Amino acid sequence: MSPRNIVNKASEVGLGIIAITDHNMTENSLYAHELAKKTGVLVLFGMELQTEEEVHVLAIFDAFEKAFLFQKTVYDLLPPVKNDPDFFGDQVVVDGNDQIVRFEDRLLLNSAQISITDAVSWIKSHGGLAIACHIDSPTFSIISQLGYVPDGIPFDALEVRDIKNIHTLAPLILQRHVPFVTFSDAHYLQDIGRRVTRLDLDEPSCREIERALKALGDNDSTPPSKEANRYDG
Repeated sequence: MSPRNIVNKASEVGLGIIAITDHNMTENSLYAHELAKKTGVLVLFGMELQTEEEVHVLAIFDAFEKAFLFQKTVYDLLPPVKNDPDFFGDQVVVDGNDQIVRFEDRLLLNSAQISITDAVSWIKSHGGLAIACHIDSPTFSIISQLGYVPDGIPFDALEVRDIKNIHTLAPLILQRHVPFVTFSDAHYLQDIGRRVTRLDLDEPSCREIERALKALGDNDSTPPSKEANRYDG
């Protein structure tokens, strides 16, 4: 799962836009973004944040500076627990030549001491996309932890792993006009592109993705029958 391998696989399966969303970290997205410029794939800068409620939220940005600022903010809110590589594995930043830039010593699997509400507020105030992760998962989802999706949190979308679960989830979602999406959530190369969402964009940017998602939500808060992570524009 080096940046080079991820970009090559995304290009191979025909994806137009991807985001690198490591757990509570965003540094690897910079190297993937630079590599992808040669392939026509746009790599956005992201993170899969674990909030104090143990809920996973995607934070996605156009600019690495904003993503890295978010990483620094989150890092300061993580418990000062050291990683045990023998148990959890190495936490590494890898460059475009598949070389390890550095090892992260602090354990990134913990929850940052930031609420869902404050996290989404930070993301949106810095021009990012905020998406509730795998809400149909029995662990680390907003529904598994809270029992429902509260109204008033300005999510851009709600991610599901299986679109067949939407009708079961609907009564637990108090927000209206927020679209469902589905993504690879790939932890292995072979999973890249296994689930995708198609958006009609005028340009590949977070602002345009936000507009397209809002249009989906206003029309009908259900995902298309067949999804693709590429854009038409």
